[in-house]
Amino acid sequence: MIESIKNKKLKWLIMLQKSKKHRNKEKVFIVEGIKIIKEIPEKWEIISIFVSTSFMQENYNVINNISSNVFEVSDKVFNSLSDTKTPQGILAVCKQKTFCIDEILKEDKGFYIILENIQDPGNLGTIIRTGDALGAKGIFLTKGTVDLYNPKVIRSTMGSIFHLPILIDVDIDELLTKLNEKNIFTLSAHLKGEKYPYEYDLNRALALIIGNEANGIKDSTAKKTDALVKIPMLGKAESLNAAMASGILMYEIVRQRIK
Repeated sequence: MIESIKNKKLKWLIMLQKSKKHRNKEKVFIVEGIKIIKEIPEKWEIISIFVSTSFMQENYNVINNISSNVFEVSDKVFNSLSDTKTPQGILAVCKQKTFCIDEILKEDKGFYIILENIQDPGNLGTIIRTGDALGAKGIFLTKGTVDLYNPKVIRSTMGSIFHLPILIDVDIDELLTKLNEKNIFTLSAHLKGEKYPYEYDLNRALALIIGNEANGIKDSTAKKTDALVKIPMLGKAESLNAAMASGILMYEIVRQRIK
């Protein structure tokens, strides 16, 4: 039983929650809540799990089946640790996984998502979750994109972070060159798009590029992609939320692939 916030293990945990630097140094990240923890694959390395006393008493069978190090924390201390308003009483420290470009670009007709300088954690998490639901084969995050392991991002993915490969700190120019070599069609969402999504053949290997919430994709990126796509908008709004735009375009990709 850990009853003090000054406990060495809890100080380590708090440091991981608050600091991207420390998460990356130790190559770990934190997930919180029973639903998302149940999404962790058996082969994914879990460093340790922290549970509140109440959770331990009410869910002993769940805890009993976990092979990782489990630490019980008093309810009061756990509530002060939690990143959520209504803590469920369980969080896990998981090992980060690394991927390379060639490892991800395997499928003959797979579709991929490239996110350039996305800044909002909720947007990033929602796009990952949508990509997972719609069968994306991999997601690339360029340098400057919000930290994948930010607790708000993790929470927004609802477990999808465990379901598909995500490559971080990608050099966009290097990636576009690799996609061109592999004949993977690149499609950038852009206000100056030439056509609507349903006017393109999306039933092929392709990468969808979504840019920064305020500025969109960089001009240099737009010039190097195969095509620019726009979303029909009949009202007065000038643009859509990045996650919403991504979802609309991904659903058109899936629509064309469903027979």
